[in-house]
Order: sequence, then structure tokens, then C-alpha cells
Amino acid sequence: MTNQLEKWRNDEKALAVERQLMKDALAQLGRGDTKTGAGRSAGRLIFGLDLTGSREHSLQHARIATAAMFDAIRNVGAVAVKLIYYRGNDECKAGKWRTDPAIVSRFMLGLSSEAGYTQIERMLRFVLAEEQRISGVVFVGDHCEDDPAILCELAQAFGRRSMPLFVFHECADHDERSLQAKPIFKRMAELSGGVYSEFKPDNGAVLKELLSSVAAFSAAGAEGVEKLAFPKTPEARQVHARLLLGSGVDPRRLR
Repeated sequence: MTNQLEKWRNDEKALAVERQLMKDALAQLGRGDTKTGAGRSAGRLIFGLDLTGSREHSLQHARIATAAMFDAIRNVGAVAVKLIYYRGNDECKAGKWRTDPAIVSRFMLGLSSEAGYTQIERMLRFVLAEEQRISGVVFVGDHCEDDPAILCELAQAFGRRSMPLFVFHECADHDERSLQAKPIFKRMAELSGGVYSEFKPDNGAVLKELLSSVAAFSAAGAEGVEKLAFPKTPEARQVHARLLLGSGVDPRRLR
């Protein structure tokens, strides 16, 4: 009985820490510090993309979803986006900060995939080396061949800096490697104070809504999310609700 009580207390403490991380991270996500036209502030959102060979088929979905993300938040607020991608065996590059959706879309159209191993650790270190304050980080990928312990340490560093990691996991039911990556990606999101969500490889609509919700929050906080059309996909509705609940808004009143 004593052991069970102690375990319950430990679980409650862990849950309380994760809740506080989420609260702190969402508070940071709603703040912007990039000046745009008319003196507005923009959130800074890093978009990390796995471009290894296994994601070649779904790259087009990512291109379309990214362009649609900007369209969805055009009237919500300003957000600056930096793309970081990895592919092949030793290529991991970061673009420049962009607030013009046309430039980002053209850059995405020029990307292609290349067979190789995942470089998630390298991508996360790129983010931590950023001198600018980051509102949040979105990672879209399917597999994980990096050291899980190192990834979790880096995710904890994100949490300490109130920098949430939103892991949008392309997870196919028949793909053993994507299923093995699921608990790792979930833990990374939890430790950073972010959110994990999965979508099927052929479902670009889910990715579009997921990206739109996070970008809207980065641009204008809970008010930005409220201005978006209520998501149609269950995966995006879950993230939509988490963002609002973390800001003290009851998502039920928006339906």
C-alpha cells in the first residue's frame, strides 16, 4: 500500500511538472518579437522537416500544407518562419527568417528528398543555437534513428527555455519504424511542454490544420486560434483544444 501511494504521488508530481511546462511554453508561444509592417510584432516559428527518402511521397503534402498555413493566418497576425531540413547522410541546413509566404512556398518547391539517416539531434541543436527568441518549433517526420536519450535531453532544454516542440508524426500503421518512433516523439513533446500529434502519410488536410493552429497561436496567441475556422480533422481539433486550454480558454464555446 505504501509503495502504491508513493508511486501515485510521484506520478502526480510528474504530471504537475508537465502541466507547468505546457503553460509556460504556451505563454511564450503567444509572444512575438519580430517587427513587421505597420509596427506589428510577429511570432518566430521554426519549421523542421525530415527529407530522408522515406518521406519522398509525402513531401508534396508538406509543400501544400505549408503554403496553406500562411493563407490561413493571413488575417490573424504576423509570423516569421525559418525552415530547417535534413536529408542524405550529412546535410542539415537552415534557411533565413521569412514573413513572405510566397518566398517560403518557392523555397519549399525547390526541396527534394534524399536517402539517409535521421538527423533530429542536429536539427534541435540548430534551434538551440538561435540567438533570436523562438515562439515554438514544429517538427514533421516519420522515423527516428537518433539516440533517444540525447533527444530527450535536448527536449528538456527546450522546456527550460519555454520553447514548445510540436511533433507532427507521419505514422503509417504498417511501418514498423514509424511505430517505434512514436514513444520517443511523444516524450520529446512532453518534455518540451509541446504537443504530439500523428497523421497518416496521405492526409495533407490534417497537416494543414495542425500547422495553421500552431502558426496562428505563434502570431496572436489564443485570440489567433479563435479566429481560425474550427478544425475539421480530429487530430487538429485535439491540438486546437490543447492550445486554447493551455491559455485558459474553453474550446467548447467556439464550436
